[in-house]
Amino acid sequence: MALTVARPLTTAYHSISYRETAFRLPGTCNETLLPCLEVHPPSAGVGPDPLRQPLYRRDFRQPRVSLRYSGVMHSTATDRTGAPTFASDTAATTTIKRARSHTRHRILRILRPDWLPFAIVWALASVIIVLLTISTHPVDATYQLHYADGTFLVDRAQYQRLADAFLHGRTWLDVHVPDWLAAMDNPYDAQARGAEGTASGDPSLWDWAFYHGRYYCYFGPLPAIVLFAPYKALTGMDLSTAAACAILAIAACASLIFLVQTLWKRFWKGTPRWFVVLACTAIIAASGLSYLVLVPWFYSIPILASLALAPAGIALWARSADDIGSVPRTGMVAAGSLLVALTMMCRPTFILTAVFGLILLWPQIRSREMLAVRSRHAIQASLAAIVPFLLVGGVMMRYNAARFGNPLDFGTAYNLTGFDMTQRHVSPQARLFSAALLLFAPIRFTREFPFTADVFATGAGNPWAFLIHNRDVIAEPTVGGIVALSPICLLALPAVIWLIVSCFSRGSHASSDTGGLHKRTEEVETTGVPSGTQSGMSSAVSLEKSHEMTRGMSRSCAIGITCLLLVGVIACIDGPFGVNARYMCDMAWLAVIGTMCLLMPVEAASRMRGRRWLTVTIVVFLVLGLALQALWLMTTGRLEAWNVSNPTLYAWLQGVFTR
Repeated sequence: MALTVARPLTTAYHSISYRETAFRLPGTCNETLLPCLEVHPPSAGVGPDPLRQPLYRRDFRQPRVSLRYSGVMHSTATDRTGAPTFASDTAATTTIKRARSHTRHRILRILRPDWLPFAIVWALASVIIVLLTISTHPVDATYQLHYADGTFLVDRAQYQRLADAFLHGRTWLDVHVPDWLAAMDNPYDAQARGAEGTASGDPSLWDWAFYHGRYYCYFGPLPAIVLFAPYKALTGMDLSTAAACAILAIAACASLIFLVQTLWKRFWKGTPRWFVVLACTAIIAASGLSYLVLVPWFYSIPILASLALAPAGIALWARSADDIGSVPRTGMVAAGSLLVALTMMCRPTFILTAVFGLILLWPQIRSREMLAVRSRHAIQASLAAIVPFLLVGGVMMRYNAARFGNPLDFGTAYNLTGFDMTQRHVSPQARLFSAALLLFAPIRFTREFPFTADVFATGAGNPWAFLIHNRDVIAEPTVGGIVALSPICLLALPAVIWLIVSCFSRGSHASSDTGGLHKRTEEVETTGVPSGTQSGMSSAVSLEKSHEMTRGMSRSCAIGITCLLLVGVIACIDGPFGVNARYMCDMAWLAVIGTMCLLMPVEAASRMRGRRWLTVTIVVFLVLGLALQALWLMTTGRLEAWNVSNPTLYAWLQGVFTR
C-alpha cells in the first residue's frame, strides 16, 4: 500500500510517509521516538525518493509545535508491477497547514474561549468579594474585651504596626507595654493576665506575641512587606485591614481559577467546559474567601495571602512540562517553587503543598530530566525547583532568629490568648477529635430565618451541644464542618473505591488498549503505514490521545488522593488550636479540589458509556454546596454577623426569604 495525496485531474503524486524517528530533546543526551510526517515530491519510481529532501517534514510532538489537518488521507492500491493506480477526480484532497504559533496573541489569551468563562467567574466573584467586605462596615478599631472574668485589649491594626516596624528597621512592635505585664513571672497565664488588666485598668493586648518585654507579630510578615509597608511609604497612611483582605481575596480567587483551569487542560481531558466552570465556582465558594472578607481581621490576612500563592504555584508546576519525559520549563518551575515557598512567610501550614511538586514533576524526575546531573537542563530545572525554598527558608529563619533567638521558632507559643500556649499539651485523642469536628461537624438547621445556627452553641436548644461538652476543644461559632458545607466531598470515598475496583478489574484491558502506542518502526511497513489500518497517521494520533487521556486521569487521581491526605494532616495540626471557620479555610479548597480530581475520571468513564446519572449527581451536590454556603453567610451568632454589623441588610434578606 502506498499512502499518497490525490489531486483531481492530475497524475502527479506527492507521497506522504509516516514513521517514527528518533528525536533528541534539547539539552539532553537521550533520544525519544516521535511520530514524523514527511511530504515528498513526485518521483520516477514508486514511493518517496530517499535521496531527495522532503518538501515538508514535521514531528508531531516536537515541543511547542502543532499541526492542524483537514481532509481525508487517501490510500490507493497498486497493480502487479507496483505502480500506483490513478486517483479519480472525486478523490479527497488533503491539506496540511501549520497552526498558529502558541506564542501569538498572548496578551489577548484571556479572551480565548477556553479562558473567557473563567474570566467572567473571576470578575463576578471579585464584585461579590468587594460587596461582602463593605457589608460589615469594617473598622480597624481598638476596644476592650471581657473574657473569663478578665479584661483585655483588642487592637485590629496588628499588620499596620508591623509595617511601621519594618519601615523603621525593627522586628518588634512599638506599642505600649503595661509595667505589670513585663514584671509577671508567667505573662502567658490568661487568668492572671486578665485579672491584672481589670485591676490596673491598663489591659494587655489580645492575640499578640509577647517575648522578653516586647510585643511581636507572630503572623507571617510577607503581607506587611508587600502591601502595608509600601502603601504607608507612598501615602503616609495605614492600609486598612479590610482593603487588604479584599485585595488578597481577589488575588486568591484568580489563583484558584488558574489552578482549576490548569487541571482541566492537563488532566481532565474531555470534560465539558460548563462542568468545569460549575466546579470552579463551587471551589471558590467552599474555599472560605467569603468568610475571610466578612471577618476582615488580621487573622484573615495570612490565610488569604497563602491562598493567593499556593494554588498558583501548583498550577505553574503542572504547566511546566508538556509531556512525560519532556524537559520542564525552568522559568515555570522556579516561579511555582517561589510562590509555594513564600507561604512560609504567610501561613507556614501551607508549605505542605510543596508535596505537589513531587507529584506533578515526578515524570521528569523519573526520566532524570530533574534532580539529576545528566545534562545542563536537568541541573537548571533541579536548581529552579530547590533554590527558591532555600532562599525563602533562609530569610524566614533569619527573621525568626532576630525575634526569638531561634531560627525554627515562629513565635506561636508566645501568643497572648485565652490559654497558656507555652503549657498547652493536647492528647492524641483530643487532637483527632478536633480534626474530626473540623471535617465532619454537622449543620444545625432551624425552622426560622436564616435556617442555620451555630452548631457549637451551648444552649439547651442545640441538639449538637454534646459534641463539645466536657471536651478539650476550643470551639468558635460556626455552622458546620467542611464535608457538611461542601457535600460534594461525600462522593470522595465512593470514587476511591470505584477507582480501586476499576484498576484491578480492567488493568489488562487498559494495557491492551494502549499497547499500540508503543509499537516500533519494525512494525510499520516501508511506506510508513501501520499494518492493518486504513490510515496509519489517524490511528496513531487517536491512540496517542487515548493514552494522554488515560495518563491525565491517573495523575488526576494521584493529585486527588494527595489533597485528601493533606486535608487530614492539616486538620490534625490546626484542630488543637481551635475548631472554627477560619481554620477550615486552610484545607477546604484542598478537600473540594481533591474530590473533583477523583470524580473526574469516574465521570468521564460514565459519560463515555452514555450514562449521565453521575454527571447529574455531581451537579446536584455542587449546587447544594453553593446554597449551603449562601445560608452560612446569613447565619446569626457568627463573628461579624449581619444582624449585628448590618441590621438593615439582614432585615432586607429576612423579608426576601420569609415572604
